[in-house]
Amino acid sequence: MTSFTTDDILNCLDKAAANLDFPGFENMNYDMATARLTGFRNNQHWALTIEQIVSWYSFNGVEPVLMIYAFGNHLLIEEPFVNYFPVKYPLGELEIDDGEISEFISVMIREEEFIVNSSQVQRNLHLSDYIDFDLMLHLVDKYRAKMLANETEFREIVPAELSQIIQLDNWHHPDVYNPNSEFSVPSRTKSMQMIAQVLASGNSELYKSSEDDNVDWEKWIIK
Repeated sequence: MTSFTTDDILNCLDKAAANLDFPGFENMNYDMATARLTGFRNNQHWALTIEQIVSWYSFNGVEPVLMIYAFGNHLLIEEPFVNYFPVKYPLGELEIDDGEISEFISVMIREEEFIVNSSQVQRNLHLSDYIDFDLMLHLVDKYRAKMLANETEFREIVPAELSQIIQLDNWHHPDVYNPNSEFSVPSRTKSMQMIAQVLASGNSELYKSSEDDNVDWEKWIIK
């Protein structure tokens, strides 16, 4: 028998949202390229992480940031989220000379080098003249698994005795920055209700995807 309930989990998520400690994908400070949700549990404890790969220029320049928010009743961190930096661009790689971008861009992902042909990077010029966000989208499309959290990073946040029970690449994420939305509170979204049920019960089959799933950068980016 577990020592926590579905309501315990949802109340924790709602409290985080009320304190502005629950990730909103429509954020004025950074743009989200992709996200992932992972749940962990045993009969005594639970943990939920929400990862985002973001472009946060004022914080980390042109290089992407991996943000991991964590919730639970037994975590190894005290902050609402932690940042990792899995992607590095050698100095000057994205500098534009007379409006021209280098034909080939060297990118380091977890100390492994990848060469990107800039002509293959799909541009979204209606968003920005700069290539950094588009390059991040290109990298996510090709190397997403390498850019998201690895087991070592997860276990710096979540104790090893908690086993992973659910991992999602798409779900109905709460619109926490929009007080006029009926889904501004996590507990009101069906996805979060089902995720809480999975964590409380240990039955991953209780989660079902829905047509309301909305983890797509184009649905959230502030133009």
